Amino acid sequence: MSQIRLGNTRLTGADGVRAIACLSVILHHLSQRLAMPAQEKWLQEVQSVALLGNSGVSLFFVLSGFLLSFPFWSAYLEKESFPSIRTYTKRRAARIMPGYYVSFLVCLLLTWSLSIPTEFMWRRILTGFTFTAGFHYTTFFPSDLNGPFWSISFEVFSYVLMPLFMAILFLLGKRRSFGKAMLFWFIAFGLVLVANSLVHQWFTPSENGRGWDFGQIGGAKFWMPNYNPIGFFGHFTIGIMAAGVTVAIMQRGADIERLRKRGLFDAVGAAALVLAGLLIWRMRHLGEFDFSLQQQPYYFPTYAILFGIVLLSAPFSLGLGRWLDNRLFRFIAKISFGLYIWHYLFIILIEKYGIPDYHYFGIEDVGRWLAISGFVVLISFVAATISYYLIEQPFINWSKGKPFFRRKRTEPNEVHVA
Repeated sequence: MSQIRLGNTRLTGADGVRAIACLSVILHHLSQRLAMPAQEKWLQEVQSVALLGNSGVSLFFVLSGFLLSFPFWSAYLEKESFPSIRTYTKRRAARIMPGYYVSFLVCLLLTWSLSIPTEFMWRRILTGFTFTAGFHYTTFFPSDLNGPFWSISFEVFSYVLMPLFMAILFLLGKRRSFGKAMLFWFIAFGLVLVANSLVHQWFTPSENGRGWDFGQIGGAKFWMPNYNPIGFFGHFTIGIMAAGVTVAIMQRGADIERLRKRGLFDAVGAAALVLAGLLIWRMRHLGEFDFSLQQQPYYFPTYAILFGIVLLSAPFSLGLGRWLDNRLFRFIAKISFGLYIWHYLFIILIEKYGIPDYHYFGIEDVGRWLAISGFVVLISFVAATISYYLIEQPFINWSKGKPFFRRKRTEPNEVHVA
């Protein structure tokens, strides 16, 4: 984690977006357990919206692209040297690997101790440990107990591609400009779309055993190639371009201050948030890929662009950024990685070994569903807090050359890169 700032402006709002993304994904998984046909009409409408919370995964990619590319944009536009790849790699590894590996190992131990039958087990273990699971449907879900692991390999793939593209940009000549860099990234975005189209053309799985009726691997086969690492780099790229615009605005300094004082950035960011909410409301009764480019999930690229606008507006806002980075959201953002990698394991364990009807559309009574789901949220927060302070933060400190257990007072509006 680190504080990123250029001049006197901080990237407020990022913690809020991270919290929204995390809570959306958790709400999506919890709402799957409530039997929709048994509910009143108004509650069915609310549940339909909650079920679309999986779109928070797109926000994680946009946010990562925004935050991780920011130092590269700053160096490029300030005509400084290329940022240290060694430092970048060390910090990425320290942020992701300890917490993920502990959770993955726990899932493996539970799988073996509970004698859970697992197809392609060793292949999935190998790709799970090497962050390459997302390249084939048989390994797409590294663990039967923890579905959200699928996105980790996609993220790591984006972590690799971003600095490679940035290195090309830095090598394209000494005359650096914002316009030139943005054109480069628009071309890169176009190349991603072309590559994604070829993935659809060449790597679409056969229809044999394809679908969620055939279990997790059948579900992965249904998701692919709409879900694939190259396509998701498109979400990441939108965050990268939003970061470029942010750095360019920061460089304008006093020229932007008049617009800021008039509340322009608050208005733009708030409008983007409202439009994102209206998009989710509009999509509540439509299919997963009914409104998207190249049948990518999460209403790509519209939803990602709207939150890219939120991220580039919030740092210059009068109130929007502070509102997003409220105290609760800042804490949720801090432990968000742990929440993401632990909550679904508890859901599955409760379903398999505690409450058998806590499965997809299984619980009819709303009060009972709220009680069980509340317990899941509670133990998820406890596990995530322990994970952050005892597993994740020590390695984050180490990656910055600090003692493993070093208390650090968080400054207001500090942006955490995760």
